[in-house]
Amino acid sequence: MKVKKISVFICLTLFGIAVNGQVRQPHALYFMETLPQISQMNPAFQPSADWYLTFPFVNFNVDLFSDIAVKDVLQQHGNKWYWPIEEKYDYAKLWKSIGKNAAIINGGMDWDMIGFGFRMGDGYFSFGVSEHISAFTALPRDLFNVTDKGFPKETSLNFSPMHAKSLAYTQFNIGYSHRIDDKLTVGVNVKPLFGQLAFATKINKFDLYTEEQQWDLNVKGSVYSSLPIDVTKDAEGFIDDVEIKDFDDDEVSDWVNNYVFKNPGIAFDFGAAYKIDERLTVSASLNNLGFISWNNEMNGVSFNGQYKFKGVEYDASSDDEIEDLFSRLWDSIQHVVDCRVQHNKFKTPMTPVFHVGASYRLTNSISVNFLSRSTFWRKSVRQSFNASCNLQPFGFLTFNAGATWQVKGNVFLGGGLTFFAGPVQFYFLTDFIPIRYSTIDGIEYTSGDTIYPIPVPERQKSLTMRTGLNLVFGKMNKPMLEKNNSWK
Repeated sequence: MKVKKISVFICLTLFGIAVNGQVRQPHALYFMETLPQISQMNPAFQPSADWYLTFPFVNFNVDLFSDIAVKDVLQQHGNKWYWPIEEKYDYAKLWKSIGKNAAIINGGMDWDMIGFGFRMGDGYFSFGVSEHISAFTALPRDLFNVTDKGFPKETSLNFSPMHAKSLAYTQFNIGYSHRIDDKLTVGVNVKPLFGQLAFATKINKFDLYTEEQQWDLNVKGSVYSSLPIDVTKDAEGFIDDVEIKDFDDDEVSDWVNNYVFKNPGIAFDFGAAYKIDERLTVSASLNNLGFISWNNEMNGVSFNGQYKFKGVEYDASSDDEIEDLFSRLWDSIQHVVDCRVQHNKFKTPMTPVFHVGASYRLTNSISVNFLSRSTFWRKSVRQSFNASCNLQPFGFLTFNAGATWQVKGNVFLGGGLTFFAGPVQFYFLTDFIPIRYSTIDGIEYTSGDTIYPIPVPERQKSLTMRTGLNLVFGKMNKPMLEKNNSWK
């Protein structure tokens, strides 16, 4: 194997380790009714504005999520923090954070390039174009066992929960919400998708058994990609070379033609809101039901078989280079394990999200809210609960403040604000603001002769931020509701 092959593999792996599907929105957005973007979380919701236009390319949402916090990887005993390689490190605490099979790490960004919407009678139409970059990885529990116990003999290690998926795609959104009567409103978002880049793994088996004289590796699975690379194979069908395609600045049109509209998909959002009385409203939405079919620039590898590793002979005094050593090892694995190049089409499902919400209005300008969010990944569910309060003291200013409990996590603060300057609406929302920080030996910076510790949010597992600008027009509720004599 040549060095460039290793480099390509590392790049693809890092690309895979960086959210699966559209990233999570801040919890506060669900109840910020002055924002047009509320229909992205529940398509039944109708914005307060009669019509709106989003500023091109300035509305974006960033989301990071991990099962593991700093306090899980580094453990504090007294005033000292211990690393996993130290003797006093307690791996039992780490297992509680990782879960039964694997630790999940997500990250990604949604970017609204343009959007607009308008009210028509009892209906509300919305349209938008957005770009999404997401990545996801699952690190198997036994991978952390290696750092605890190493590779003792006669030990079975299961790496099959290891999984990675990365996507880059363009989304078109066509939404419609209709008020059935004074109580019930329903809505749907139809989202045609066009994938640009993808990397995904499907591992059915990845077992390692260590013996004194040899290690037994038993693997079965596939690695899929839709990327600008060329993978060539030899006469036997094994990997011969990997090359990254070059795109010069004057070939942007080629990139658009070859990668922007070549991988079609579709997704749907469904939502409903029911007004029990003039104060209490309940709602629910099921988002991101769909998939992308990848059929362009298909390159992948399938592997199936067993390999007995007895070590390799390497003479440091010879002229053999280290890449030749890896090349011989790789060639032997390919032929024994049956590792072959494939150009098969594949599909990547989106990540469904289910919301259940309730909002109770205390006055014309104050409401209290509750939101449950369930994010479905394969056979597991990531659950969070949010409680918040909305305050709109003036027509041009709206606040949301609350707290989120991530199940098997911690409690974090969050919220947002919107500000109007004429028809221009600025907004900023965030979730999972850390409220506790610590200083850790070795995490510091130096200025002159002075060393300054860097505060670390040791319990932080997630961070979500959204910001942008809109143009809103027409009749707006000032404050959140029209004046009603029965309200105080």
